[in-house]
Amino acid sequence: MLKIVIWLVLSLISSCGWVVYALQQQYEEQSAEFRILYRDIAVKLSQHDAILSLLSANSNPEVIKQQFPQILRWQQRAENATEYTLDPAGNGTYWLNAQHFALLVDLNTLIADIPQVNYFQHLSLDWNKTPLIERGSGPASPYWLWDKTLVSPSQPLGLSAGNSPDWAKLPWLMMLLSSLFWAGAIYFINQYRANKHQRNIANQRAHFSELTRLNAMGEIAAGIVHELNQPLTAALSYNQAALRLIRQQQVQEVPPLLDATVVQIKRISDLLLQFRQKLTREQRELQPVNLNQIWLRVVMLLEKELRSGKITIINKIPETLPDLLADPLWIEQILHNILANAIQAQQQNQLGSGWVAIKADQSDNGISLTISDGGPGLSTQALQEVFMPFFTTRPDGLGLGMALTETLVQRLNGNIKVDNIKGQGACFTLWFPLNPQEI
Repeated sequence: MLKIVIWLVLSLISSCGWVVYALQQQYEEQSAEFRILYRDIAVKLSQHDAILSLLSANSNPEVIKQQFPQILRWQQRAENATEYTLDPAGNGTYWLNAQHFALLVDLNTLIADIPQVNYFQHLSLDWNKTPLIERGSGPASPYWLWDKTLVSPSQPLGLSAGNSPDWAKLPWLMMLLSSLFWAGAIYFINQYRANKHQRNIANQRAHFSELTRLNAMGEIAAGIVHELNQPLTAALSYNQAALRLIRQQQVQEVPPLLDATVVQIKRISDLLLQFRQKLTREQRELQPVNLNQIWLRVVMLLEKELRSGKITIINKIPETLPDLLADPLWIEQILHNILANAIQAQQQNQLGSGWVAIKADQSDNGISLTISDGGPGLSTQALQEVFMPFFTTRPDGLGLGMALTETLVQRLNGNIKVDNIKGQGACFTLWFPLNPQEI
């Protein structure tokens, strides 16, 4: 719509320019015709003065009329006048009075053989604002009007002529071509801008892709630090306990600690494999996952934290819950991050031991999972930004755990939300489809 308006405005401006130019040309041409008309009438009027100066009582009227047909007759004057006078006689005639003679002049005959007379729509000759002769329309009708007093001592008549433009001679073709030119110009400018816009978008996309890749590498590096910290800490703790038992000659208690260390090392291996797949965008192979077994594994991994924080686990996952088609490590990471946050939220619990409850059921062709705790809950800001990368409420936290959790849930075509339960703590609600398609 805007392009049409611009085209109409430009077409109108150019057309007006052509019209003004054409009208100016016509005006100049008609002004030249008026000057010719003025000159011819002035020359013929000056002849009357020459005739009056040469007339005598013996002059032959027929010869004078033959040479000057505009002079209808002449006569002698009885009185002696010192100045020329002019007396209108009607029907375009007037008496030109001199000292001894008077001429009856017919203006119709005087201007009859001047070609420019027929060129103008309106033509008039007047004496002291009294019209002597008038042809065509009134003086107010024409578009242009020329008015000039004839330079003649004896006959200073006022010559007025008017005319209107010849609209048929306006440059209609040029106006049409101008409109086509502006239409083409706007089209090509629009195409150029569109192509330039596309190039800018392509450049911005390439730049954004580079920034995204660098940002993703930064997030992945931070994620590696975040995710590997817990199993490395656990493995270190198990090894230190094993060394202490060996020094105390309690060798029979060492194998379970070494087995736990192996579990943590395998988990580190799986995490590194996962991060490698994120970098190389390899397709993950989904498989049936038993949520109850994964939850028990996560509880075992965080057993030390649960024990030191006196956290009670309330498991309400039914045995009949169908398997979920997912990546086992993804589900483990999701549950691990939520449980770890619940434990940390209750470390300063002054009311006694804390608790974490998990409940699952099948709904809407998927599995709904609810994890709640007995902590203080989340602040208003935390509820809004808990899934934002690098947002954390802990001084030593990286703020990536819940961001990675949300990413993994979305990659399984699921959703996650968090809220506070009145009188209790935070409650995470997750939903997974039974047959997700990886994004």
